[in-house]
Amino acid sequence: MKKWIKRIIICFLIFIGVAVVGAGGYVGYILLSYDRIGDIDLEIDSQSTNKQVELNKVYSATTYNIGFGAYSQDYTFFLDTGYDEDGNETCGYYSTAKSKEEALFNINGSIDTIKSLNSDFVLLQEVDVKSTRSYKIDQNKMFVEKMEGYDNVFAINFDTAYLPYPLYDMHGKSLAGLSTFSKYQVEDAYRVEYTISDSLSKLFDIDRCFSVSIVKVTNGKNLYIVNSHMSAYDKGGTIREKQIGELNEFLSECKANGDYVVVGGDFNHDLLTYNPEYNYTNENRVFSNTLKDPDWVASYFDNENKSPLVEGYKVVASDNVPTCRNNDIEWDPNKTYKCVVDGFIVSNNIEIVTHYNVETKNGNLGLDGFAYSDHQPAYIEFKLL
Repeated sequence: MKKWIKRIIICFLIFIGVAVVGAGGYVGYILLSYDRIGDIDLEIDSQSTNKQVELNKVYSATTYNIGFGAYSQDYTFFLDTGYDEDGNETCGYYSTAKSKEEALFNINGSIDTIKSLNSDFVLLQEVDVKSTRSYKIDQNKMFVEKMEGYDNVFAINFDTAYLPYPLYDMHGKSLAGLSTFSKYQVEDAYRVEYTISDSLSKLFDIDRCFSVSIVKVTNGKNLYIVNSHMSAYDKGGTIREKQIGELNEFLSECKANGDYVVVGGDFNHDLLTYNPEYNYTNENRVFSNTLKDPDWVASYFDNENKSPLVEGYKVVASDNVPTCRNNDIEWDPNKTYKCVVDGFIVSNNIEIVTHYNVETKNGNLGLDGFAYSDHQPAYIEFKLL
């Protein structure tokens, strides 16, 4: 055999060996770094001087998934799939924010939106604190600096090893969570984990949970402010069904004690179709009526208008504008799939005064909805009875 052929074979075998060792090392790194956070107490960044909430006084709350600052109108996400008007499958592209400047623009836009609403309670999802995908911007710090006079509770729900995928725009390492702000002093706070998939996807997926912030009421009861972000990319909604059951266990305990509960967040469920407060069905949806549902979409209500919630609670969802867009294509109000997955669950001892979704716009830049994220805020005003 000629020497040059031997050299090629040797080089090829060395390359294969290095690749195998490297892959094995990476798998070991992933497995060793993976660990669920679990149920833990949370630290409270205390700035509020308001000690208690009162009965029969109007309070407000806003929930907003800020999408780690990446989701400009022309942004699509590589995991998002959907269908066009002809039924052809579509898929997003990016994994990280297009630039640090764009991420900062979107986060500052989200902050301005939240501050303009001046809510008593603010519940944020997908808040990065040190993630490759958003250029390691501490987004929670940015909010805290602008939200003077609020207590803040931060619950990590995304702490992954480095993900070298997709190769053209590697997602990298993520550290992110749920951030809750309260104008009233938070006496205690803790994190409750949700069930997640037991497949290998768990190694890179969000460590789903809900956070609980407890505010005292003048009648001696507690007001529980719950920030929740349920699973996405869960075809058929099987994992989300388990998560609803786990949330129900918590809600049942609160009901037994006669306490007040406001759950806000991104439920990753269609909250309008078959909702008994409306007349929407699969054949008569308020948004995206001509488009086939993406595979991740699951209805919160069944076709008999029944909710999976335990008794003593109600879903509060608005239909004036959508709160979520699919990210398989760039934002186009006439072509993008839209729905409402963000809203609230409240206990029956709370009266809803008003509720609506907030359309985020920037007229100076011609941004006509979903200006800073792939979600838009949901807002309520309520009274404790």
